[in-house]
Amino acid sequence: MIIEKVYSPIFDKDIKKDINNSPIWKDCYHQDDIPNEYRDINKTLYCYTIKFDGVTPIQVNNIEKV
Repeated sequence: MIIEKVYSPIFDKDIKKDINNSPIWKDCYHQDDIPNEYRDINKTLYCYTIKFDGVTPIQVNNIEKV
């Protein structure tokens, strides 16, 4: 099991109900891969702390606005 932080401009308050079909996966990034457009302007991102089993997300531990 691995715990990763996933960043997305999409806020999904119901992600814990259906993590695999959450809309965040359409536009999400690892911290090192966040595009400059998000860094240069004050665009809101949400940080999802997610536990993975391999490449399958299995649990959301935390959501915070950054």
